[in-house]
Amino acid sequence: MSDRMTPIPFADLLTQSLRAFRAERALYHVPVAAQVPDTGMTLAGRPLSCPVGPAAGPHTQLAQNLIAGFAAGARVFELKTVQVLYGEQLGIQKPCIWTGDEAYNIEWSSELPAQAAADEYIRAYIILHLLAREFGLDGKFQFHASVGYNLEGIQSPAVDGFLNAMRDASGTAAWKQAMDWTLAHLDLFEHVDAGFVRGIDPCVTDLVTLSTMHGCPADEIERIASYLLTEKGFHTYIKCNPTLIGYDRVKSLLEELGYGYIAFDTTHFDHDLKLDDAVAMLGRLRRTAAACGRVFGVKLTNTFPVEIRRGELAGDAMYMSGKPLFPLALNVARILSEAFDGALPISFSGGIDGHNLADVLACGIAPVTVATLLLKPGGYRNLTRLLGAVPAHIPERVDVARLGALCDGLTADAYYRKKADRPRPARPDSFPAACYRCKNCVDVCPNRANAPLPGLKMAVHIDAYCNECGACACQCPLGLVPYRDKFTLFSCEQDFIDSSNDGFLGREKYRWQGQTGTDFSKLPEDLRSLIDAVLG
Repeated sequence: MSDRMTPIPFADLLTQSLRAFRAERALYHVPVAAQVPDTGMTLAGRPLSCPVGPAAGPHTQLAQNLIAGFAAGARVFELKTVQVLYGEQLGIQKPCIWTGDEAYNIEWSSELPAQAAADEYIRAYIILHLLAREFGLDGKFQFHASVGYNLEGIQSPAVDGFLNAMRDASGTAAWKQAMDWTLAHLDLFEHVDAGFVRGIDPCVTDLVTLSTMHGCPADEIERIASYLLTEKGFHTYIKCNPTLIGYDRVKSLLEELGYGYIAFDTTHFDHDLKLDDAVAMLGRLRRTAAACGRVFGVKLTNTFPVEIRRGELAGDAMYMSGKPLFPLALNVARILSEAFDGALPISFSGGIDGHNLADVLACGIAPVTVATLLLKPGGYRNLTRLLGAVPAHIPERVDVARLGALCDGLTADAYYRKKADRPRPARPDSFPAACYRCKNCVDVCPNRANAPLPGLKMAVHIDAYCNECGACACQCPLGLVPYRDKFTLFSCEQDFIDSSNDGFLGREKYRWQGQTGTDFSKLPEDLRSLIDAVLG
């Protein structure tokens, strides 16, 4: 099987979305949220109705990810980090995601080249505007870019071109092709006309988060942030690490909450940015931003690097996220907010869920984004469940006292204590090739690579969308690996050859129980029905 994702063409993305909304009020198998709360918030000079959405990660890499998140009610999207390396150069071992009570990953930045990533974001940005207009949906959303990991890479032609495309997409081929295609197919719409299409702002985003590697020197971080603020003209947030609160505090918090088995040493704490240096640097950058009329803040936090001791993933080290990251990230928010008397803007991620979202927003910390929550049963629909916890008003600066009280109460809150992980069942000897029992694999796939066929009570795996992240396998109650075990649709001959999955390449050929054939009448009746439903 190939783990190389194939972007969906603009025309297909848009027509699939229009058809699905009209037929079932859903987008990429995610029911469209009935109502999105409007907090009246403005961020970096642009309106933002609901400051909740997917964090930079597996749910913001492809256009269909962003469309699915929008359906669920997300209105802020932290686009997956772009850097000079991509694809096999990243050296990501697959699967790269493991979820239990907490979550771990061994991925880092976009698997797409910088230009391809920009094209994905541009296509999704235009489609969200069109869908909002056509169906009367809230359209006050924001995309936030993310780049890394050093100044040389960010100044490279590839990443510089990405940043330029985000600031003004009007000169890109992706923008022109999407505009031309939409204007030539206005008959698809009832409420979108040429004036609206031409009036879509070509600034996809002018806000960027800087992500650096653990151990990046303070002066390098400051140089990059200054460059983004002054020379590239971006509102800029710096992603900070949980190590800012120190080894002893991290260790004690995790032990108190039952995560004492998580293994890490002092290495990253010794090499990462120290609190005093961070406060001094952030103060200087705040003044730099004010001088050029930009917003400057911090993104809290990076995932936390730990050792692989229990075989969750391949290799020696992985990054922890989810529930145990929340107390670490919140304590970083506390110490930085105390240092700046609540005046430092904070964008927050790390263990946000329905238990804590309202409290964090009420402290004046926004926007907030999630990743681990979307990898649990329910998937993107878990975003919809968060909407009811969004307060009508969010303070414009951090309420330091309220934040401190929230931090002080964490270890006494039983919710944050370690819960037993569900044992992974043994793989069964036999199973339905198009299993539809729980639909967890449909819900948790970031890329929408497991598509339901409700009328048949079956589901098909779409090879071209899959990058073998492993999220579906973590949530399969049968012990299956859906991206390998589920009957698969292939889009080209090479992908069919590269895979050992049972599945079909159009009506040209199939593989069933390991044998390749062309006489589809030899397939079981249910699989023939599946193929007919997929191909029409």
